[in-house]
Amino acid sequence: MTHLILPIGIGIVVSLAVFLFFESRAIAAKRANEKHTPEAGNISLPENLKRYDTDRNVLFYTLTMFVFTLFFSYTMFFSRGLTLVDVFLYTFLVTFIGSVIILALKIKRSILVKVFAAFLYGAPLIGASIFGFLFSYLIYTWLT
Repeated sequence: MTHLILPIGIGIVVSLAVFLFFESRAIAAKRANEKHTPEAGNISLPENLKRYDTDRNVLFYTLTMFVFTLFFSYTMFFSRGLTLVDVFLYTFLVTFIGSVIILALKIKRSILVKVFAAFLYGAPLIGASIFGFLFSYLIYTWLT
C-alpha cells in the first residue's frame, strides 16, 4: 500500500484541479446565461443542467481524466509492475477521497448540491479510470 501513496496523491490533486476548473466553467456559463435570460422562479433540473452547460463540462472532464489516466497508468503502474489490485485501490481511493474533499468544500451548500457535485466528480472519474487503465494495459502488453 505504501507504494501507492504517491500515485494516489497525484491522482487526487490532478482530478480535483481538473474538476474545479470545469466547475468554474460551469459557473461562468450560468452567469452568462443569466445575463441573457431573466430569472424565472423555479427552474427545472433539465433547465439547470443546460444553464450550467453540464453535459459539455462533464464530457471534457471525463476526456481529460481519461487522457491523464492513460499516460499516468502507463508510467506509474504498468511499467513498475503493479497489479490489478493496485489499480482498483487507486481508482477507489482517488474517487472516495476526492468525493469527501468535494463534500467538505461544499459544506455550506444544500445536500442536493453536495451529492450532485460528488456524483459529477466520481462517476466520470471511475469511467475514465477504467478505460484509461484498460487502454494503457493493452498498449503496454502490445509494446512488451
